[in-house]
Amino acid sequence: MRSEDRKVLIGKLGKPHGIKGYIYFHYYGKDLSTLLNYEELIVEQEKAFKLEKTFEKSDRLIIKFEGCDDRNFAEKLRNKEVYIHEEILPPLKDGEYYLYQLEGLKVRNLENKILGIVQGSFGTKSNEVLIVQSTKESIDDKERLLPYIKPQVVKEISLEEGLLLVDWPDNF
Repeated sequence: MRSEDRKVLIGKLGKPHGIKGYIYFHYYGKDLSTLLNYEELIVEQEKAFKLEKTFEKSDRLIIKFEGCDDRNFAEKLRNKEVYIHEEILPPLKDGEYYLYQLEGLKVRNLENKILGIVQGSFGTKSNEVLIVQSTKESIDDKERLLPYIKPQVVKEISLEEGLLLVDWPDNF
């Protein structure tokens, strides 16, 4: 999801860990090394923090921001969303897209039927899933969850035309 001032959601903070300012972080990215390259992380679209330390415990990521030195400070950050500036995202190869770029695209199936627009996405262990919300143009008023699997389900993406072509039956 992208904010109005060109920020991209990358995760959500959890509960504090210990008494020295550490906090659990649910990072939406796949590659932790990418997170470590960001100079600043923006919490709740307002305050920028530098990442001081990270470590994993029981397959969960725990982070510490510079200046966040006690549990009380970390508690104030609980459940807050974390963003980065869009311009610092790593460049993609041709034909690759960030999921937030798909939001708002009209979803049409191979039978030329409009299923709705991409409202957002979420990850599963096997793949990302697109949330497709119905619109006035849609064939019905169903919300659909489509696996983001290329090229089996997602056939074509056109940001210019605002269109996502999918191999997905209209009755599913």
